[in-house]
Amino acid sequence: MAFPRVSLGAIGALLVVRLQAAFWSTIADCDETYNYWEPLHYVLQGKGLQTWEYSPEFALRSYSYLWLHGLPAKLVGLLVENNGVTIFYTIRALLAVTCALLEYRMYKVIKRKCGASIGNMWLFFQLVSPGMFISSAALLPSSFAMYITMATMADWMSRRPTAVIAVTAFSGLIGWPFAVIVNIPFVLELLIKQRKWVEFTKNAFFYGALFGVPIVLVDSYYFGKLTVAALNIVRYNIFTSHGPGLYGVEPVSFYVKNLFLNQNLALLLSLLYPVLAVLAAAIGLRGNKGSLSPLAALWKLSPLFLWLAVFAVQPHKEERFMFPVYPLFSLGAALTLGLLSSFTARFLGAKKSAFLNRPLVVIIFGVTLLLGLSRILAVCINYRAPVAVLGNLQPTARETNLCYGKEWYRFPSSFLLPAVYRVRFIPSSFTGMLPAYYQETADGSRMVHDYFNDQNIGHKHMQFELSRCDFLIDLDTGEPYEKTASEPNYSADTDTWAVVESADFLLASRSSALGRAFYLPSLSSRYSVYGRYNLLKRVLRA
Repeated sequence: MAFPRVSLGAIGALLVVRLQAAFWSTIADCDETYNYWEPLHYVLQGKGLQTWEYSPEFALRSYSYLWLHGLPAKLVGLLVENNGVTIFYTIRALLAVTCALLEYRMYKVIKRKCGASIGNMWLFFQLVSPGMFISSAALLPSSFAMYITMATMADWMSRRPTAVIAVTAFSGLIGWPFAVIVNIPFVLELLIKQRKWVEFTKNAFFYGALFGVPIVLVDSYYFGKLTVAALNIVRYNIFTSHGPGLYGVEPVSFYVKNLFLNQNLALLLSLLYPVLAVLAAAIGLRGNKGSLSPLAALWKLSPLFLWLAVFAVQPHKEERFMFPVYPLFSLGAALTLGLLSSFTARFLGAKKSAFLNRPLVVIIFGVTLLLGLSRILAVCINYRAPVAVLGNLQPTARETNLCYGKEWYRFPSSFLLPAVYRVRFIPSSFTGMLPAYYQETADGSRMVHDYFNDQNIGHKHMQFELSRCDFLIDLDTGEPYEKTASEPNYSADTDTWAVVESADFLLASRSSALGRAFYLPSLSSRYSVYGRYNLLKRVLRA
């Protein structure tokens, strides 16, 4: 059966771009490493770092979510070389393919419900979005929630309410429960406009039990007691006085800057759509026959604005919190351009409208493409060193200590280390709580330790003696070595350490905002200052 050329091109482009992200994008958030890659390493390999969220007394994270990724990795491991690096990139590749397939499905639905031009523009914004590049292959519940957003939006637009309820129930129980916010407009439509209370209640209970029972059983097994992790994380973040305010408290401007970097013109175009949709309704401007009207499209886009409103007022702000609505920025941008075209055709006529719209679209697409590629390159070039320097670590005959000090939050994953290596944390200026190794026993995940707490209070158990480090990760900023400093430049202590592997790493405090944000060939070197991200080995004296 022959595939349509455009469709084949769409899925091919999506797969290529997403797989590139799987192999080249960085791990920019230590939460991804310590709350997901490390517990997954423990589940699969029997060794890994544990955070307080996985302590049975708190039980905020789900082992079922880990097995959602671990089981495919196990199956792939039966076919290919089963080492840590292979598992790491296999999982990222599977995530990338999953994202691409869901994008393709949403693309087909948008073309059918909003028109081919809207669908194609949505696809373009998706392909060049730095935010999608960063989030598409990330092992994070917020990325999983983004997949669910695309699945539920496609089902909602296709009038498949049962599928929306099923997928939402699965997502809320195994992933990130707050992601159900995206589907509040759908629920309101189903309950208020369509009055399908019985259908909603019946399906919500059925799919809640269908997915919830096995998820709770798996988590209860690992925590050693009856556990509903989704309820625990909701309780911690909403019903405790300190919950979300202990970490990452930022002003609203944090999201404004971050969203512009990750969505650029799509952000601005999306925010313009509600105004244009209301104006279109006021003058009686309708969409093409068979397509959603401007107000109907606005209603489908409403989860984006609801999400922004909810998270803007939360004190705890993280880049990953915006992942679930990234595809909706692309939809908003495509709808805005389509409506602008309709406005010009209405007031200027078809010929004059075409004369104006074509250069406008070319300019918008060109700027979006350049900003998107520049941002993607900046992230990959400026910040990939933490993964790159681990590539040449060689297995040893004994347990080997790889130490992190001020760079503790940039450790990517134990999957990238030979099996005999242990990550250790030496003292630095950070005084909060660090992860500690799981107890490597049959009941290791069920053990309660006195060094874990939910107040972000550090504990000496996590500290390791520098003198026992075999290797050390250090960012060389060019400063001299001062032994008494809380975070000395160890790379300058050549009597103790020798450089084994090194890569450039952007020094944000010394670089301009432009140099940090975008990569500009032949110009970046003028606005950026780089240090050397070093893998150091202890010098053995005769």
